[in-house]
Amino acid sequence: MKRITFTLALTALVLTGNAQILKNDILKGYKEGDKLEKKSYEAKDDAIKEDTWCGAFYAKPNNLPSPTIGKALTYDGYAEGGPSICLGGYEAGTRGARYSVYSMTSGKEYSRKVFYLSFLVNITKQSTSAADIVGLSPAYVGGGNRVNIYVQKENGNIRFAAGLIKLKNATTQVYDMNKTHLVVAKIDYVNQKVSLYIDPELGDKEPEEADVVTIGDDTNQLKHPLRSLTFRNRSGIEGNVGNFRWSNSWKGVISK
Repeated sequence: MKRITFTLALTALVLTGNAQILKNDILKGYKEGDKLEKKSYEAKDDAIKEDTWCGAFYAKPNNLPSPTIGKALTYDGYAEGGPSICLGGYEAGTRGARYSVYSMTSGKEYSRKVFYLSFLVNITKQSTSAADIVGLSPAYVGGGNRVNIYVQKENGNIRFAAGLIKLKNATTQVYDMNKTHLVVAKIDYVNQKVSLYIDPELGDKEPEEADVVTIGDDTNQLKHPLRSLTFRNRSGIEGNVGNFRWSNSWKGVISK
């Protein structure tokens, strides 16, 4: 009996381990209307505020307000739930943008391998030609993103783009506004590329082809560990972004 119990426990552990979800529920405890940022980084060497949304460090003060929390987004088959972050919401005539940062680690564990950032996004209005809305930085205080996910307007529709440092490629397909889309970014240190899957089929196997891929070159390389998730709020775009999940396998993306 003890041997059977041990075997079952070991099997459960293996199945759980295969999911490889590194960070999720990162808007847990928020409700609609709350401010996103709970603290701010005032200096580059401030101690990490791990697993917390903060105002990113700025050498010159950024006086734009913290983004606020909005409605929950859902996508059939994607298990990550909870509220979202509102895009836009600035007063008419406001210029500029503000970075908020979710500090994941001060260590080096998120490097040299393959990682997946998945999230939901619903764009309701966009007047800017291209906007980086979500990124990944090697600094837990924010700044110097190595990966960016962009949204571009296209005749009443949108395209998504994958950014790797200074390089950027957009999807050939366009997607509906006023519709919730699942975005999965695959960050591949081994092959030096960032791939985006837009509204992928959530089966056991990773899709064979991405919707867009950006490959590094001699001067645009994934070298530094990733330490924070960044959200950029600006005027000229409205909608919601949320349901973030950080994984190191496709199984982590689709796990319930």
